[in-house]
Amino acid sequence: MPELFVTGLIFSVIIILVSIAIGIWGRRLTKGTLDYYVAGRTVGAFNNGLAMVSLSLSLTTFLGLTALIWEGFYLAIAVYAGFTSAFIGLLVLAAPFLRRHKSFTTMSFIGSRFYSDNLRIISVFIMLVVSILYLIGNIKGVGIVFELLLGIPFIWGVLIGGLVVTLYVTLGGMYGVTYNQTIQTIILTIALIIPLMMILKGLGFSGWWFPPLGYGEAVPEMINFKVHYFLPFVVHPVWYIAVFLGSFFGIIGLPHFVMRYFTVRDAREARWSTVLCVLLVGLVNLSVYAMGFAGVYYTAKTGVEIAAIDADKLVFILTEAFASKPYLALAVGGALSAALSTVAGLLLIMGTGLIHDLYGTLRPKVPDDKMLKYSVYTMLAVGIICTIISIKPPEFILVTIMWSFGIAAASFGVPIVMGIWWKRATKEGCAAAMIIGFFSMFIPYVLIEIARWDPTRIWKYLYGPLGWVKLMAIGVPLSFVILIVVSYLTKEPPLEVKQQVDAMHGWPDYKEERYKGKLLPIVIVVFSILIMLFVFTLYDTFSAISAG
Repeated sequence: MPELFVTGLIFSVIIILVSIAIGIWGRRLTKGTLDYYVAGRTVGAFNNGLAMVSLSLSLTTFLGLTALIWEGFYLAIAVYAGFTSAFIGLLVLAAPFLRRHKSFTTMSFIGSRFYSDNLRIISVFIMLVVSILYLIGNIKGVGIVFELLLGIPFIWGVLIGGLVVTLYVTLGGMYGVTYNQTIQTIILTIALIIPLMMILKGLGFSGWWFPPLGYGEAVPEMINFKVHYFLPFVVHPVWYIAVFLGSFFGIIGLPHFVMRYFTVRDAREARWSTVLCVLLVGLVNLSVYAMGFAGVYYTAKTGVEIAAIDADKLVFILTEAFASKPYLALAVGGALSAALSTVAGLLLIMGTGLIHDLYGTLRPKVPDDKMLKYSVYTMLAVGIICTIISIKPPEFILVTIMWSFGIAAASFGVPIVMGIWWKRATKEGCAAAMIIGFFSMFIPYVLIEIARWDPTRIWKYLYGPLGWVKLMAIGVPLSFVILIVVSYLTKEPPLEVKQQVDAMHGWPDYKEERYKGKLLPIVIVVFSILIMLFVFTLYDTFSAISAG
């Protein structure tokens, strides 16, 4: 039996058993739906911050972003820079205010702030689409891990991994998920950085001991290998704006991420957990870039070819080439931790949305003990269904994740931000923005990823590497414009709804003029229109530039 099989299997079995044990322990702490959904709102900043890191550093980062850096050249810098900076936006625009609102989920926030049960129900269905897209990429990663570990077909890897995580989420609810994610953050950080040190050392980089910046000395040589790797304008500049908008408002709109803020004790804990998350995510994202850089350097220098279908395995390929088998086993265990943590958060928000926000809205008088029982059954069913859906994943893990961010930004991120910062935002404005924002991203997703259309068949401006990403520069600004215009054309919210805005900002009293000025919406509309118009400019210049 190969050494990798034994060592990697030991690492993975330990991780799985610990995860299930914590899930069982979490079950003992769960007395009702408040405990099951948001851990009784008792989570501290340290645990919540690490849990947020675990959600952020999913297999999207561990495998998918590394593959994009290897395959997508300079473009990947925008993705990880936008994603890291998005946490600053989350900290400033949403985190403490969402906690003060005392909701359980994004959907319950939208239903309450925009005074509409219909919007709450609509948001559940949008949440399912966003979460399933995010989930597919991560369960693919689980399949890759088990395929590598056990030498079994990819499909069986997906089924085993999906059922394992479904088991411990169903058992432990938010208590189990939170403490599992805390431990998994530590594991996946070590499992990325230590093998990366060995890879950089094997490539002869003197800065190998600090992976985030350890590849700098190879830049001059890389310029000779792959000149275009350092050329930012192989795509239209609006591509970078689109990535920023999708990341910045997408993370605010991702339901499984926002849910973490409803678990902490107070707004201060929400703020500090975000600060911790930003620091660790920034460190690891820099390390991920170093890993992708090392992959490009290695393949260019040695002539070794890696098939596109194997791009998501780049971490494992490099670790096996430059480090011993135990390091490879460590990398595999880290990837498994990354996958389990994110899938757990996604399954929890999906089950919570279906029971708390959908069923609870339609049947508001159901006793708490029955709601808890229904939540457990629903979580189990959702996990099994999503595992089956994930059997046929995309070629690159990051593709569906980026679509998920775009849909979340246009349909959830915009209403959440405007709901916090502008009292005049109405339910009609929210409904129009959510629905149009959703379809502006979802219809192209269906045509491009399912019907396999070339993006330029939809719109000639979607040319170039990952050209469809430019849709985010239309969907997000369009959602802002629609929400503001429709809100001004409809009756303003009731007094008790406007009072929620002051309460979210921590004011002990209510003043009508707060967060109701005209300057903010005017500035947003002007900038949104300018961004959308920018897509149409410089077409002749950038459509002729090749990434190769």
